[in-house]
Amino acid sequence: PPVAPPETGSSWASRRSLAAAVAAATPLRPQPTHAMWQLWHPADMLDYVERYGRDGDAASVLAAMDRAAETSWMMNMGPEKGALLEEAFRGRRRILEIGTFLGYMSVRLASKMPADGTLVTVEKDAVNYDAARVVLRKALPEDTLRRVRMLHADARDLLLTSSSSTSVGGGPALARGPRGKFDAVLMDHWKPDYATDLGLLVANGLLEDGALVVADNVLFPGAPELLDALAVPYVASHDAVSGMPCLRVDETSTERLGGDEQDVDVAYYRSRDFETHLVPAAFEYRPETPDAMSVSRYLGRRR
Repeated sequence: PPVAPPETGSSWASRRSLAAAVAAATPLRPQPTHAMWQLWHPADMLDYVERYGRDGDAASVLAAMDRAAETSWMMNMGPEKGALLEEAFRGRRRILEIGTFLGYMSVRLASKMPADGTLVTVEKDAVNYDAARVVLRKALPEDTLRRVRMLHADARDLLLTSSSSTSVGGGPALARGPRGKFDAVLMDHWKPDYATDLGLLVANGLLEDGALVVADNVLFPGAPELLDALAVPYVASHDAVSGMPCLRVDETSTERLGGDEQDVDVAYYRSRDFETHLVPAAFEYRPETPDAMSVSRYLGRRR
């Protein structure tokens, strides 16, 4: 999701104070759809988590995070997309999340993993990373938390130096051991990085055959480089509510690859390494703004 440039000093303090005042005066009232810029700091989210979440209770912590984001917009994926991701990753045992932010999807995915499942989640920003650690400790029981590996790092650096079993140059490896490949990946970081990072996942052998790779916000604000790489046709557009630039699928170029009877209305796109379809879902906490997630199945090295 788009994020406003960081602010410092009195400007940041005054905007944060204003956001808090608005929230106190009008609890749980979402800001206008055009206000898709994050005014609150991670500390504000932690305040909601502490006030409304219960220790070891993922559902209450997620509800608190949703409540905060509905009060003043913050870029969690939200309940609609979160539920879709939980279903898509059901039964997956080796999950990679690129872009932890404050841990919303980390909590959702970790709490639904099989008993032998593991989650590796990567966050570049130090403030977000520290806040996410607090959120996960609050939400997850100890036995689940032990199976979550949080990395404070630039995902690109890790991808450039990791293979399925080792790390080059002494840095942390994304995956370890003979079962180190991932069977599910969520990308929700800097949108222009999606395509390159997906290519590195393939090139470094980090994906199991049949692995599922999901990328958020591919239409709003849009990830044209990724859609190009996945052979998904699109045209530039503008969101009707906010007026912000976005993408939409070019229906005139849709190539259907078939599927069972339940998929007759789903368009599939095939690139060299992936078969992809898009799952429509409104932009997080903004039901008036259409968006989509790309869901790509890795065809494997013996495709």
